[in-house]
Amino acid sequence: MNLLLKRARFATACVAAIFLGSCAVMHLQAPAISLTSVELTDVQIDQQQFRVQLHVQNPNDRPLAIKSVSCTLRVEGVQVGQGKSVGAFTVPANGESDVEMLVKTNLATSVPNLLLRVLQRKELPEYELSGWVNPDSALLPPIPFSKSDRITIPQM
Repeated sequence: MNLLLKRARFATACVAAIFLGSCAVMHLQAPAISLTSVELTDVQIDQQQFRVQLHVQNPNDRPLAIKSVSCTLRVEGVQVGQGKSVGAFTVPANGESDVEMLVKTNLATSVPNLLLRVLQRKELPEYELSGWVNPDSALLPPIPFSKSDRITIPQM
């Protein structure tokens, strides 16, 4: 009986340690995501494909293994595209990494509405890039991100 009680206490302690450890892992901060470049790679009447480069900064004190990133790109509130990362990657602890994504759009359906909004505002449009970073771990839920800003034109 004494041995059975010791085993039950040990099993309870192991479960508690695993639970507390997974709770500590669950408290990851969302990485900071910024859009660094956009390149048109394929044009068809009903779909366009862009190669989008994102810069990911990991504010956490442990590496962040990422299985995938998915995003939605909106300009002036109009959804113009959706994208997914090309492959898995790891962002070092307190470090940064660049990731490439493919974003597919259908400008034929989104441009008329978007163009009207831009003309009404008489200034450069705002964009919102939002989505999910999907960690490569069953213990971690997807991490949401969102970045909004005004589109800028690079100075030559």
